Amino acid sequence: MPRGKEKVSSENNKKDTQEEELWERISTTTGAERAEVLDELSHIAYRKDNYTECLQLIDTSIDIYDELGRDLYTRELIHLYEGKAFCLSNLNQSAEAAETFELIASLYASNDDNDGFLRATRASAREWYEAGEWEKSLNGHSLAQGFIDPDITAYSMGIDTLNISMAMQKLGRHEEAVVNLLKAREIFKDDKNPEYVNWCDQYLAESYIALGNGMEALFHATHYYNYSNVIESLDMEPYARYRLGQSHRLLREYEQAQHHFKRALELITLDDRKDWETIIKLNNELAAVLFAQGKDDQAQKILNRISTIEETMGLVD
Repeated sequence: MPRGKEKVSSENNKKDTQEEELWERISTTTGAERAEVLDELSHIAYRKDNYTECLQLIDTSIDIYDELGRDLYTRELIHLYEGKAFCLSNLNQSAEAAETFELIASLYASNDDNDGFLRATRASAREWYEAGEWEKSLNGHSLAQGFIDPDITAYSMGIDTLNISMAMQKLGRHEEAVVNLLKAREIFKDDKNPEYVNWCDQYLAESYIALGNGMEALFHATHYYNYSNVIESLDMEPYARYRLGQSHRLLREYEQAQHHFKRALELITLDDRKDWETIIKLNNELAAVLFAQGKDDQAQKILNRISTIEETMGLVD
């Protein structure tokens, strides 16, 4: 057998032995020592992607520290709650993860750890966003942005501002979102970070489209599209073309809009994991620009073609 495989087998046996020894120690330990053993076992479960078992081990360890006195084991509890939050996030239980990160933030605050407080506050706000709790996400990111941090970097300032604008978008507050996105864009531009300048352009195009401002939407959608071409991203390009098409439609440049919508559809339908919601929106956009050009028969054929999919996806009554 090749040496590489022998080494892997040896490492796996060592890990299995370690886990067995830890489980044996459970029956012979009490108090803080038992909580530490449970913590070590939770790390092993996490590495195996067994998040449910990891959560059970963490909760049992937390219960022990609670009985011994929470104030005596703040650092241990922070460590355990962080593990719990990451498990919940991996299990797509975003609201529970957000609440856990909020608890972690309060523990860091009681320990006068500003860096930890800010990390946990931002993590909580991100999880609230994933949970669809836009207002809570906005409040969390705004709290982090308003906190006096002498060690803050341009990147951190830009991320806070970008996250605030994203939550504002979800709340329909597009004018405020634009103000923050333009600030974030300048920060990332000064920081020479083209990736995040592109994210700002993407969201700016969306907000300007929502506001009916075709000229500004086209400016940022063009930058978004150019970036997708520079990095040769076929995943990004259809969405960039989608925004370009919407921008041209607002400007009543229907032929250009039609071109981008058709190409976006060609690209997005190549993906094995079909984004049906966007595919339906693109078909409706394409039909709209065909109607605008008096091509009613072509437009109606498209609407008829996607009607069953819309019904299946629950997008029509």
